[in-house]
Amino acid sequence: MELLYIFRLLNRKKWIIILAGILAVGAAYLFMMNKKGLFKSQSQMSTGFTISEEIKLSEDIFNLPQIDVKFSNVIENITSPKVLNLLSYKLILRDLSTDVPFTKPEKSELDKKDGLNGLNYDEVKKTFVNKYDSMLLLRSNVKQEKRLLDLLEVYKYDIESIKKSLHVARYQRTDYINIFYRSENPDLSAFVVNNLIREFQRYHDFSRRERSLESMIALDSIVKKRKLELDDKISAKTTYLQDSVVSTMDPNLIGANKLSQVGMYESGLAEELSQVASLTYQLGQIDIQLKSLGENSPAINGGAAENQEYFILRKEYNDLYDEYIRKGSNDPAMKIRLDNLQRRMRLTAPTGNTNTNNSGNNSSQIALLTQKRIDLEGKLRSSNSKIGFYRQKLGETGSIISGSSPRTLGKLEQFDKDIEIATMEYTNAKEKLTLASNMSDAGSLNFKQTLYGQPALHPEPLKKPLVMALSGFSAIILTALVLIFISYLDQSIKTPSQFQRQTGFKLFGTINRVNLKAANLKEQVTQIESEDGNRHNVFRELLRKLRYEIESSRKRIILFTSTEPGQGKTTLMQALAFSLSLSKKKVLLIDTNFCNNDLTIYNDALQTLEQFSVENEDIKFSEVEKIVSKTGVDGVDIIGCKGGDYTPSEILPKNHLLNFLPEFLKVYDYIFMEGAPLNGYTDTKELVQYAEGIVAIFSAQLEVKQADKESIKFFQSVKDKFLGAVLNKVDEKDLNL
Repeated sequence: MELLYIFRLLNRKKWIIILAGILAVGAAYLFMMNKKGLFKSQSQMSTGFTISEEIKLSEDIFNLPQIDVKFSNVIENITSPKVLNLLSYKLILRDLSTDVPFTKPEKSELDKKDGLNGLNYDEVKKTFVNKYDSMLLLRSNVKQEKRLLDLLEVYKYDIESIKKSLHVARYQRTDYINIFYRSENPDLSAFVVNNLIREFQRYHDFSRRERSLESMIALDSIVKKRKLELDDKISAKTTYLQDSVVSTMDPNLIGANKLSQVGMYESGLAEELSQVASLTYQLGQIDIQLKSLGENSPAINGGAAENQEYFILRKEYNDLYDEYIRKGSNDPAMKIRLDNLQRRMRLTAPTGNTNTNNSGNNSSQIALLTQKRIDLEGKLRSSNSKIGFYRQKLGETGSIISGSSPRTLGKLEQFDKDIEIATMEYTNAKEKLTLASNMSDAGSLNFKQTLYGQPALHPEPLKKPLVMALSGFSAIILTALVLIFISYLDQSIKTPSQFQRQTGFKLFGTINRVNLKAANLKEQVTQIESEDGNRHNVFRELLRKLRYEIESSRKRIILFTSTEPGQGKTTLMQALAFSLSLSKKKVLLIDTNFCNNDLTIYNDALQTLEQFSVENEDIKFSEVEKIVSKTGVDGVDIIGCKGGDYTPSEILPKNHLLNFLPEFLKVYDYIFMEGAPLNGYTDTKELVQYAEGIVAIFSAQLEVKQADKESIKFFQSVKDKFLGAVLNKVDEKDLNL
């Protein structure tokens, strides 16, 4: 479709396009006329995904695509039905429990829903509280809960209503997520944005604890399995020592319980090694948490005197604990002293400096973490002391056994390697179990609300002029696109350039669409106002061009046909004959369209073509005059036909009129014949032999189909007689396209 044609099309339809724009502006005005302004509140949440000081559960590198996926997951969770349902429960409970609710629905709205008028609101609140505490969704297939869903819908607290006014998105490429909510009540907007974060944190912590519990159950079974394998290795070594070493050595060299205690020492050593790994990891996590809260270390942030007292007590505690372990851990007096030192350490532990923005919350967290750190350090010291004790005892046993045979020593070394590997696997399993147990604590510190929503003082501007302008502009663009699309779907020829592109024919002439109701064809062509010097009759001028082409072709017996009926060949053939009469030419019209004899009927001609026959093969015009009818225009005569279900070869007699057409040229300047449409009938193909030239009439409203293409091939096969095509019924505005 040509660009110029599109511009012409839009220009012709401009009033439709303008009217659509005006209607859209009016509709936008009516829509915005009674619309109330919405109050917007904003809250913000930090995720901790991009902060390098966060608690890391693995050594993953900073990965931007993974960070984007994490943000998408968080936003999806915030807007998930689970979280929004918790928020809707909180909203409805708040409105049902206060004298100043955010939303007060009309009684008519409650009457529209079945069963809402007789609700027991005490039972309703109880059900909502149970659902909120258990974090469960209301079920639409349960009648009582379906009524509660209807109640939420009336209050506009259902999920769909909340989602329409809620917007959750990451703020640019930062660590923050912004939450916006718009409503007609500023307090409602602030309540939603603040409580949505709380409900998300609650749901997130609950889900994380569930996942951690599942992981811990699975890991606990692995730890037990690894411990059982370790005990089996130790038991195998102990059995070997009792069976092999004792029988080959002097009993006086070996204590009564030395070898029997080897298994106990080995098992205790493995247990303490895994305990040390777990405690070390936990201490590292606490140090990271203290650093993220603004507490670098007790030795740095506390006062000098306070730190000095704390470390003196800590050194004294460690030394006393070592002595307590060496003496067998059964001295009650030393145990009392250790407990007293531990209490004094807790009292003198430095609390550190906190950030001014969150001083109250951070101080309590730092105090708890510092206390936990002290406890873990004590346990770590205890485990290290026990490891030293077990290794000492195992060393003594090893010195006793060193006198055994090389074969025995090699076997023992193999047992030691197996025990070492089993100990390592057991330690790794316990580390993973500790990791899983700390996941919930680590994750709960990630999400923090950094901006609290406040009730807006003024509603958001409605921007009525902008909305109306955009509505009108959008309607204009949309209407134009629809018109172009409809025109694109319309596969009719429309313009001369499209006709030539689709058919490949040269145009013999172009005729515009004429309103014959205003004046009949004879008046349109033959009535020329001599007083009017302006030649503004487009139809008449186009006929003159076609007349000139006919005269220039030197063909006098011309067959007019088309591919489809209704292309206007009857009207056009008469109009051309009338135009030729103006130039003092005589034209004979012969109606050879037996399937549709409109030419005969319009001119009220005698139906004589099928019966006329020349007897002596020598025609005289005096004989022909009997079958010729006048058209009412000087110089234009017609021979009509009766018409019927037959072709020219089937109905015309042996010496029919068409065989003597050259004789008629002595009287007439031109002879025009009308043939039946090619797509459905063979009449035209039978009449070609009698014609000197062929003119094909195509309507601009025609869509070129496969049948038309076959007919076009026929015209190409008789190119010596084919004069060209006339495009009829063209819109005047498309004549030059």
